[in-house]
Amino acid sequence: MPIAAGAVALAIAIRPPIARHGWAAVDLALCACLSIAAFQLAPLPPSIRTFLSPGTIAMDHALRFAVPGHPRLPLTVDRAASAQAVLLLAAVALFFWSARTMLDGHGVRRSIHLVALCGLAAAATSILQHNLAPRLLYGVWRPVTPNAQPYSPFVNRNDLAAWFVMAIPLTLGYLVGRIVSRRRAGPLPLQGALDDKGVWLMGALGAMIAGLMATLSRSGLIAGLAALVSFLWLSGDRLGRRGRVRLALSLGFAIIVATMYVNLGAMMSRLNDTVANGVGGRREIWTITWTMIRDFWLTGVGVGGYARAMSVYQPPHVFAFNHAHDEYLQLLAEGGVLLAAAALVAAVAGAAQAARRLRQDRTAMFWMRAGALSAIIAIATQSLWDTSLRMPANALLCALCCAIALHGSADA
Repeated sequence: MPIAAGAVALAIAIRPPIARHGWAAVDLALCACLSIAAFQLAPLPPSIRTFLSPGTIAMDHALRFAVPGHPRLPLTVDRAASAQAVLLLAAVALFFWSARTMLDGHGVRRSIHLVALCGLAAAATSILQHNLAPRLLYGVWRPVTPNAQPYSPFVNRNDLAAWFVMAIPLTLGYLVGRIVSRRRAGPLPLQGALDDKGVWLMGALGAMIAGLMATLSRSGLIAGLAALVSFLWLSGDRLGRRGRVRLALSLGFAIIVATMYVNLGAMMSRLNDTVANGVGGRREIWTITWTMIRDFWLTGVGVGGYARAMSVYQPPHVFAFNHAHDEYLQLLAEGGVLLAAAALVAAVAGAAQAARRLRQDRTAMFWMRAGALSAIIAIATQSLWDTSLRMPANALLCALCCAIALHGSADA
C-alpha cells in the first residue's frame, strides 16, 4: 500500500504523458498488461468463464468443498493474491511512466547516486547479518519460513542478488561516465579524473560486487557476469579496444578483491553441485508448471495465483512449489498467452527504442543508458532460473532502469 500510494502521488505531481508518439507501442502494451490482469478479477457468468478457461471447472472442485449453483466467479483462482499483484503492477507502471518523464541529466545522476548509496548499505548489512545471525532478518526477526537463510534486507539470497545485478551496472555506468567526461575536459591522469565522489562510487561498486558474491546465488553470479559482458559489449567503439581492456582488467581486480568476503569453500560446493546436478529440482517444477500452462493456456490461473493453483498439481513433496523458478514460465502460467503476448510486445518495443536512444546519445548520459540496459539484460538472464522481479524492491529498480534507458523526448 505505501508503494501504491507513493506511485499515485508521484504520478499526480509529474502528470506523465502516456502513449505519446514514440512511446505509444510500449505504453499501450503496458496498458494492455494491466487490463488483462485486472480482467482476471472480474466475476464472469459460468458460460463465459468456462469458455475462456475450461480448466477452471476441475480447479473449482479441487479448491472448493462446494460450488453454489452457477455462481459468478473470476478467472483467477486466488482473488486476494491477484488483487495484490494487480495493485503492485499498476504501481510499478505508474512509477515507470513518472520516472521516464521526470528524469533529465541531473535527475538520472541523482537517482543512480541514491541506488549506489542503498547498495553500499545493503551489501554491508547483508554480509554482517549473514555472518553474525544467519537465521534472523536484520539479526532480530525470524522469518516465517523455518529454514530460511535471510540476506537482509531480503529473506532470499536470490532476491538480494537480483537487486545487486541491476545496481552494479547502473553504478558502473555512472562511474565510467564521470571518468570519461572529466578526462575529456582536460589532460588529466586517471587518478586526477577520480574525485571524491568517484572514489566513493568505486567503493560502493566494490561493496556490491562483494555482496553479490557473498550471497552464493548461482543465478545471481551468472546474471552479474552477463551484466559486465553486456556493458563491455554496449560500450562498443566509445572506449576503444584499449579502453575496454582497461575496464575489464579493473573489473577483474575488483572481483578478486571481493572474493576476500566470500566463503570460497561454500561457493565451490554450490558450483560443483550445479555441474553435477544441472538445474536439479527446478526441472520437476518446470515440468509440472507446463502441465498447468496447458490447462490454462489462454488466460492463466490469475496473476499472483500460481501458489494456490500449484497446490492442486504438485505431487507429495518435502516443500511447496510456491513459484515456478522461471519468470517466463510463471508469466505464462498466471497470465496465459494473452498476458504473455502483451508483455512480449512491451519488451520488444522497449528494447528497440532503448537501442535507438543509445546509438543516438553523444553525451555522457550514454554510459548511464548502457548501465541501465546492462542491468535489464542481467535481470532478464537471472529470470531464467528465478522469479525475483516479484519482489517490489526489485520490480521498482527494474522500472527505474527502464526509465533511464528510455527517457528523453517522446518525439526523439
